[in-house]
Amino acid sequence: MIKTALCLAIGLALSSCSVGPNYQAPNPSVPKQWSSTLSSPENPAQTSAEAWWTAFNDPILNQLIRDALVENLDLKQALLRVKDARTQRWITITAGLPSLTAKSSETQRFNNFPTGSQTTSGSSVGAGSQVMNIFQMGFDAQWELDIFGGERRAIEAADANIDSEIENSRQILVTLLAEVARNYIQLRNYQQLTVITQNNLASQQETVQLTKIRQQAGFVSFLEVAQAEAQAKNTAAALPNYDTIIKQSIHSLSILLNKAPNALSQLLTKSAPIPSLSNPTLTSLPSELLQRRPDIRLAERLVAKASANIGVATADLYPRFNLAAFIGLQNTKISDFTPISKSWSSASTVTLPIFNWGKINANIKSKKLQHDVIFIDYEKTVLTAFKEVEDNLIAYQNELQRNQALSTAVDSSQLALEMANERYHKGLTMFLDVLQTQEALYQAQRNLVDSQAQLAVDLVALYKALGGGWQNQASVSKDNLLKS
Repeated sequence: MIKTALCLAIGLALSSCSVGPNYQAPNPSVPKQWSSTLSSPENPAQTSAEAWWTAFNDPILNQLIRDALVENLDLKQALLRVKDARTQRWITITAGLPSLTAKSSETQRFNNFPTGSQTTSGSSVGAGSQVMNIFQMGFDAQWELDIFGGERRAIEAADANIDSEIENSRQILVTLLAEVARNYIQLRNYQQLTVITQNNLASQQETVQLTKIRQQAGFVSFLEVAQAEAQAKNTAAALPNYDTIIKQSIHSLSILLNKAPNALSQLLTKSAPIPSLSNPTLTSLPSELLQRRPDIRLAERLVAKASANIGVATADLYPRFNLAAFIGLQNTKISDFTPISKSWSSASTVTLPIFNWGKINANIKSKKLQHDVIFIDYEKTVLTAFKEVEDNLIAYQNELQRNQALSTAVDSSQLALEMANERYHKGLTMFLDVLQTQEALYQAQRNLVDSQAQLAVDLVALYKALGGGWQNQASVSKDNLLKS
């Protein structure tokens, strides 16, 4: 009987299909091309999105990113979550495999035989009571057959969960690369602003001294001295704010690299130019974004996981087939190692839900609704991704035009200051004109530096929006993660 049930169950398992929907990857509509494009450089390879930071040709930035890829705590956490997801998958697999456990038991039995009673074999027994101890030891085997594919759907969900954690780690890496670059650009931006401010302050302090000499000689009033001093003090007042942002940027970079806040001070305190990239290119098409962006890939894997969970819930509607067996030895004395007899048993059970107040159907409906919610999240993620690319393309192109205008403005302001100084010394203009042209030059120089930094930040944001940076990183390679 048990052999027949076992063969029947195995046959059903081999021939059955999994309940629930078979997953089909979403196929969203995408634009054929971007509304804006970037000019092609002479060497397109130098702006490859896979290692975009190297195109800035900044050795310190490259070093910071290399260290961040190894030491960043958020990335380490993400990789541990991948390993945990793999462990959870193995738990899911083993839940559907036969189990074998050692089992020992002690049973105390009381028998009361009335006068003239007979055993099932027909022999008579005397009247009286009898207490019997039975000690049993052996192995207990159990197996719930996955006839309707509930376990297979659970493994499918576990596979999707592993993939989603891998994509999450890649998304963290893409964000990490952008954060390191953004903080580094901010650091260099304010270092350059400090240099400009110090240069303008030195020039303004010279003007203060010259004005004092002219005032003592009776050529100008004390008002001009006060105006010159006020301008110099206002310029100097910006330096502490710049120093604060510089040190905070160093602290942020240090934390991203899993170091103490001041650990990078020696490396980064010395002023250096803002990273720049001339003639960047955009070679990817909108359709490629679905495969490049880790957040889109993550959202798609969550849809697959939700689809598989519908199958897991649906399997509860169908019968469950269980096989059980025991084989061992038994004795009436625990101290006697010579067994009286061998003991074995086998059983097969089938359970089928009959009346459960709609609990199973409600659970299936809930899983379907969860799938629909996650699918909408996927659609939102895709739309947001296209928006981010287009936004950053427009931002970069407009900032490039602004940068060119500001560069001309600096040249014009420099010429205006030279002319104002010359006219002032000849007595052809008022001292206020000199102060105004000095301030105009200082403001134009600051605007130009800020624009140069913004250009670099816009490029970083663009490459982040394109999902660049994780493709060649072994730490988030699926093959590498599966081997570790």
